Amino acid sequence: MDNTAIDSLPGLDKAAILFQVLGESLALTMFHGISESDILKIRVRTKELKHVPFDVKQVILEEFYFKMMTQKYRQVSKSKRLFSFLDDLNDEQIYYLTNTESSKVIALALDQLSEERKFNILNRFPNNVKHSIIIEFAGLDEIPLEGVVNIAHELKKKTSFIPGPKEFSRGGARSIATLLNQMGIEEAEQYLHQISQDDPELYAEVKQYFLSFEDLLEMEEHTMRIFWKNPEIDIDILAKSLKGYEQEIVDSILSFLPTRKQKMYTPVTTPLSKKEVEKAQLRVVQLAKDMAKSGDLNLEDVLADNEMVE
Repeated sequence: MDNTAIDSLPGLDKAAILFQVLGESLALTMFHGISESDILKIRVRTKELKHVPFDVKQVILEEFYFKMMTQKYRQVSKSKRLFSFLDDLNDEQIYYLTNTESSKVIALALDQLSEERKFNILNRFPNNVKHSIIIEFAGLDEIPLEGVVNIAHELKKKTSFIPGPKEFSRGGARSIATLLNQMGIEEAEQYLHQISQDDPELYAEVKQYFLSFEDLLEMEEHTMRIFWKNPEIDIDILAKSLKGYEQEIVDSILSFLPTRKQKMYTPVTTPLSKKEVEKAQLRVVQLAKDMAKSGDLNLEDVLADNEMVE
């Protein structure tokens, strides 16, 4: 039988011949989404086909293999394109991008890289995390394409918060802090913790520029007026956040509030845990970050206002 005749064979015949060549169990692992009725038809046709020439079996097997590899290549290529933004990051940036993610997400991201880069970044993780990531490599093909797309999308969004290559150096502490100040508090704290583990000296420098509640109490007057007149400031949260401060500082902050809120302010006289006070302060700091994102407050001005002169 020539190739033209083989090409004209019905799909059912080709599937039946594959069942003959591979065996039903193996063949079924390669057919995804096939219905029980179709399997029954293939079984019947497999028994009907007698004495199929070896060259026909070989051509059909090669055809199936080619289609299977082409499909796999397309899926891999699409995955690679989805993660093409990783090509613009160095190894350290990719580590900081992924180190707070699950092992599965880390494995998927690393799988898009060359073997050398994959190995270099993998070795940055603690041994227990590294082991989990390696285990996840085996199951990456089980992640649906929709899941891959979502993971790529979320990681790409996070890249806007990743310090540039030069900002990982000692001189980039202020730049790192500026980027961290644009993040949510919990995520920024995770990055700070990682920096403290990897480079305590850099961590100490970053902390000097990282926005804190105290920064909001020591800004220049024009910046204070912009921030403290924000109508979204919750007076009860503010009262908790000022717990323990000297009355002079409290009065200074109240002077920037709208008159109505000044009258509403009542100091917290009952005991509060340190955690409760810090939680309230973080709420106020988050409001400052939200204002910065919307363009209503310039965090660089806030940090510059409080910069120490030696």
